[in-house]
Amino acid sequence: MFRRRRRRSSSFARRAPPQVGYIAIGLGVVAVIAAFIFFIRQSDVLAPERQEIRVELEDAFKD
Repeated sequence: MFRRRRRRSSSFARRAPPQVGYIAIGLGVVAVIAAFIFFIRQSDVLAPERQEIRVELEDAFKD
């Protein structure tokens, strides 16, 4: 009734690599890079304003 098809491939034939795995890894890498850039930008935007810090040293330059 139903016939099964036999594959004619030798044991030395190369299999096609799974494309889904590479796509998922690529998307993960892109997401990590995008998150890194986002957080770097947020640290610049949310940083407090710079202020001058002055410390008086009385004995720094003895004459």
